[in-house]
Amino acid sequence: MDKVLIAEDDRIHLKRMITILGKYKDKFEVVPAVDGQDAINTLKEQAISVLVTDIQMPRVDGLVLLAYVNEHHPKLPCLVMTAYGTPQMKAKLPKDLLRFFHKPFEIEDLARAVIDILGQKVSEDAFHGISLESFLHIIEMEQISCMLELESSARVPGAMLFKNGILYDAECENLKGEPAALKLIPQKIETFRFKVLPAKDVARRIQTSLTDLFHNGLI
Repeated sequence: MDKVLIAEDDRIHLKRMITILGKYKDKFEVVPAVDGQDAINTLKEQAISVLVTDIQMPRVDGLVLLAYVNEHHPKLPCLVMTAYGTPQMKAKLPKDLLRFFHKPFEIEDLARAVIDILGQKVSEDAFHGISLESFLHIIEMEQISCMLELESSARVPGAMLFKNGILYDAECENLKGEPAALKLIPQKIETFRFKVLPAKDVARRIQTSLTDLFHNGLI
């Protein structure tokens, strides 16, 4: 039986999800987690087929959880629940980006997405837990101030600094600002690490939007 891990700190919402998704117990089993650390512990102990996670959670949040998944379970399909993101921001997300469910959402829609994923014939390279683009758009939508440390498959380290979800600066080798961001974006990123920063401590070198940087970096 496939297992679907759901990380959600709102216990009322989590209980409701478990109840409604229980109608599909012939297709998958729901494994609940009350925060990111609880989910990480579960991933260490059980085989999980799909991860569904909130982002804003106490103790260990969804970004840390997704970074862990990217490093240790890179083939695990991930679905993200978020209460943030304007309609304009949602509209500009690439269609093939990691699937977002904007609260409030219909739990039946989540069930259908899970069943679609489980029903696909998965090749060895079919899924990756989360792409760099997805991760950066989550930071943007959740309006997080943080430093994101990255390491590519070529062992090229770099960092991106965000203030309230806006990319302010980047560093890669001897580059800073937009040139550094454009060097990092096309690379296959192997690991993510990040730490939350006070918004006032972030100086701005980059004026171009994240969406435009991805367009410029991948063409």
